[in-house]
Amino acid sequence: MALGRRALVQHVAVVGHHELMSDLEYLAALLAGLDAEIARVSAADSGSDEQSSAIDDAVDAVLRLRAKVKAGYPGKKAYYIAASTDPNGIRVEGISALQGKRAHELVRDGGWMHADSTTVLDLLDDDQISRYRAVAGRGVAQTFRDSREYLAAATGLAEK
Repeated sequence: MALGRRALVQHVAVVGHHELMSDLEYLAALLAGLDAEIARVSAADSGSDEQSSAIDDAVDAVLRLRAKVKAGYPGKKAYYIAASTDPNGIRVEGISALQGKRAHELVRDGGWMHADSTTVLDLLDDDQISRYRAVAGRGVAQTFRDSREYLAAATGLAEK
């Protein structure tokens, strides 16, 4: 029995606990997930439980997409050089400082707290604070949109 042409050319990968899908489909799903979280952040009332949950989930979505983008570079250094030369890439790295943290605790009135706030100093170590400065004082939803723009371009799935 001959395999169809599509079956022969489709590259399939197992990624985490996700079902089998092509890399392109997986990247598109990650971007769609980030879009959904950005919409939740934007729609939620400031200070609400929904906003807190949406912010934490959006950070996780950025980190998942960032990991996939990083894996596409020939080495970690190549990724960091690329990210550090783009303002939106720098924002992605600012968000990456929040990995494993309750990011919503660093948000007040729709914006990221300034890096010298007591809450930030208590929650983050020196390395994390140096990266967090890229988002400190900025609007939360806009920071996620900037990150999405950079990561979409890095995956080649940016809207034309």
